[in-house]
Amino acid sequence: MDSNTSEKNDEKSSGGVLSEIPDIKEVSEKIRESSPVISFLWKAEDSPDEKWPVEYVSGNVSLLGYTAEDFTSGRLDYADIVHPDDLKKVQEALTQRCEEGIDFFDHEYRIILKSGDVRWVDERTYILRDKEGNVAHYQGTIFDITEQKKRIISLEESLKKQKVLEEIINRSPVMAFIWRAEEFWPADYASENVSKLGYSAEEFMRGRIVYSDLIYPDDYEMVKDTLAEKCEEESDNYIQEYRVMTRDGDLLWVRENTFILRDEDGKETHFQGIIQDITEQKENEIALKESLDKQAELLERKQALETIINNSPVIAFLWKAGPEGEEELWPVEFVSDNITKFGYSVDDFLSGSILYGEIIHPDDLPEVQLELSEISREGGKVFIKEYRIRTKSGEERWVKEQTYIKRDEEMVVTHYMGIIEDITERKKKEIETEM
Repeated sequence: MDSNTSEKNDEKSSGGVLSEIPDIKEVSEKIRESSPVISFLWKAEDSPDEKWPVEYVSGNVSLLGYTAEDFTSGRLDYADIVHPDDLKKVQEALTQRCEEGIDFFDHEYRIILKSGDVRWVDERTYILRDKEGNVAHYQGTIFDITEQKKRIISLEESLKKQKVLEEIINRSPVMAFIWRAEEFWPADYASENVSKLGYSAEEFMRGRIVYSDLIYPDDYEMVKDTLAEKCEEESDNYIQEYRVMTRDGDLLWVRENTFILRDEDGKETHFQGIIQDITEQKENEIALKESLDKQAELLERKQALETIINNSPVIAFLWKAGPEGEEELWPVEFVSDNITKFGYSVDDFLSGSILYGEIIHPDDLPEVQLELSEISREGGKVFIKEYRIRTKSGEERWVKEQTYIKRDEEMVVTHYMGIIEDITERKKKEIETEM
């Protein structure tokens, strides 16, 4: 009797445990519903413009603001939520995979939420075929990759801007360096246009040559002592002039604008230098007006390039070229932040509110247009011109423009990339001398 009772108790106990085990299908569904991955089963249509009617969608489609019934009822096809600018590309890519007999489809595109917001998704889908090999269904998932995509787009924009800045610097009369705060100043960065001195940027960055090797022996102690003095004074930046020797043995006068970079403890880590050849100005006792702002930390190349431009005596531009034969006014695609020295903001130009030609003095504009047009038409690469511009306050300033003319593969002019430098003080002296 005791044995039977024990068996009954065991059965009862066993039944109780089994009754507490959740249904596997139910658990799977709950996991799916709480996942950021949304599952779909789409019906295939024999058409290049498929709309992908939905036969099944997981409940977490609510992440997009929709209900499963919105799709399974036929009120919405999946194509209805794909961004119109991406729909054709998705349809063509999927059709190509189907025609090639491939069983898997992976694509990134945008969708529109019920709220109207736009999100990027990564779709990964298996292409299901019937016994005859015809595509019958698509079974897959979509996953929100908006934040990742934003980071990629932001990086691409930063790299594009960096490339523009590098090209502008390398076409400009200034050379840029970042030296480590060590003896003889080994370089962590050198702009490509150090080739003007007969050396390559790689030679500096690989340590094959250090910057102190270039300084004229008679000036070396002065340069070294000045740097030590400014560090001792805890200065942020300073300017000095001295001589350097090129690889060919030529002697050049340069003006160095140096920014002293420090760590959190106030210890010098790097020196950022803007080197400008002032040989001609030195010989003619003409000095360029320089305006430099305080330099903060600058270890990343993009930040270095932006700061170099914005603290230099030149303003960088990237202008879009107009159709050949038309009188251009040069819409601006890029301008450095130091355009503020003329009273304008970067947005004044990038928004299209102001075209560059509109700030050129009306008496000088036709001549600038004509000369640039002639040089472009004749296949020239460089345009150099002195003319007047008007600041936002209405003041007239003389500038010197040095521009590189960019062409596409068919040699059609697409952009003008260059710099303008304020030469008003020099012009005033020339006019006074002539009088």
